[in-house]
Formats: sequence, C-alpha cells, structure tokens
Amino acid sequence: MNTMLDDRNRSARATLLARAAELRDRLGRVHSDFRHEREPLPRDAPDAAIAMENDEVLEAIERAAGRELEHIEAALERIDQGVYGLCTKCGREIDAERLRIVPYVTHCQAC
Repeated sequence: MNTMLDDRNRSARATLLARAAELRDRLGRVHSDFRHEREPLPRDAPDAAIAMENDEVLEAIERAAGRELEHIEAALERIDQGVYGLCTKCGREIDAERLRIVPYVTHCQAC
C-alpha cells in the first residue's frame, strides 16, 4: 500500500474512533436519562407525560447513534481488510472529499 493510502487510512481511523467515542458518550448520557438518574419522573401526571415524551426523543437519539456506530464499526473493518475507500457496489474508489465528509460512506457517488 502506498504512503498516501496509509495516511488516509490512519486519518480515517482516528476520525472514526473519535466519532465512536462521542457516540458512546452520548449513548451513556441517554441511558442515564432513561433511568432518570438525574431527575426522577415527576409525580404530576402532565409533567410525567412530558417526561415520557422526552423518552421518545431519547429513543430516537439512541437508535440514530446506534446505527451510526454500526456504520463506523463496518468502516473500521474495511480499513483492516484493506478495502476502505472502495465502493462496496462497484469497487471504484470513493472520492476523498466524500470520505472526508462521511468517513463511513460505502458507495461512490455514481452508485
């Protein structure tokens, strides 16, 4: 592998690992909020309903973070396998700018 690809993969790995750490931290806070560790559920019915609506938002955040973590793990595996940056559909190289914006992207712009 050439030096430029090694540098790109090292940079991508660092970016992906940093984002994964952010997401894991976010998930930890969401789980804490689900358990109502910081603020127990209010006894007042309308306030409890609002808190439960907030739980729905937390669930959406949890799902989104979980999906993104799955994408990141798959990208890290592609780095390890030496196929990172190649379109999983057609095999062509994915544009470097596209990878910079979404480092776990799996398809080139054409696909």
